[in-house]
Amino acid sequence: MKKINILVLLLLLMPLTVLADGNNYGSGSYLFQGVGSRATGMGGAFVALADDATAGYWNPAGLGQMDLYMYQAGMQYAFLDNNMSSSYLTYAFQVPTIGCFSISWINFGISGLEGRDENGEVAADFGSSENTFLISYGRKFYKLVKGLSLGASLKILYHGLGDYSAVGQGLDIGALWQPVLYWEHTIGLNIQNLFQQTYWSESDAVDHSLVNVKLGAALRFLPSQDAIYFNHLVTTIDFEFSEHHRFNFRLGTEYWYLKSIGARAGYNGREITAGASYRPEIYEVDYAFHYDLTELAAHQHRITVLLRFK
Repeated sequence: MKKINILVLLLLLMPLTVLADGNNYGSGSYLFQGVGSRATGMGGAFVALADDATAGYWNPAGLGQMDLYMYQAGMQYAFLDNNMSSSYLTYAFQVPTIGCFSISWINFGISGLEGRDENGEVAADFGSSENTFLISYGRKFYKLVKGLSLGASLKILYHGLGDYSAVGQGLDIGALWQPVLYWEHTIGLNIQNLFQQTYWSESDAVDHSLVNVKLGAALRFLPSQDAIYFNHLVTTIDFEFSEHHRFNFRLGTEYWYLKSIGARAGYNGREITAGASYRPEIYEVDYAFHYDLTELAAHQHRITVLLRFK
């Protein structure tokens, strides 16, 4: 028994896949939920910070900041309602004198969707699984411009929707710049979804994504006196611009007590977020809570675990 036309199914799913900001960004719109409980706990204002293995998503240029660790691995799970699930895995590693690479997987799934036949009668339930694989690279280019890091992420997309499937590609490019090296402030730029589109194998349908530009700043205060240098207090702000004149801003702040206990908060125009971390030497556990101010989506809890090796 045939299900309804794929375009109708897509229209059904669009409102569910943009929980983060309520906008329809086309293919891969679920990606705008963000990854990593630390970053999302700061409202997603992370483009100028991006100093861990999640940088492949937020700003691939940030991979060049992994100076203290040769390898990082992370996994995240988001607790969602309405038969939805969201997962994230990443692995980042340095290659001396060349730069830092990362490989990531982002998944968003929905199960138990009601199927309809060509006459509009109820048919068997079906599900949707959207996947993005990122291959990212970043490094410092201080010999070119002092304080400059550059990076890029190649994205491969796969979407399974009932009996239908689609594949696609996209590209993100990023930059980080510390204009004055003895000031702990950075400016970040990430241009997302360049050339991004998905192609449905059972039809001639092509789903395009809007190009998204994020420009941000990170201000660091209260430097530590420990052997491992870091800042106890960080504040961030991001401005987000998309095609068709869409604009959003994000605010975040993070405070570390000693070097192992962190707390943070953020705002992204739709949600108030908060989170906490426990960070011993080789691992970090991050928690984030998302409070939806619009009441259109359920509040979210996210847990992320990061491992670091020298």
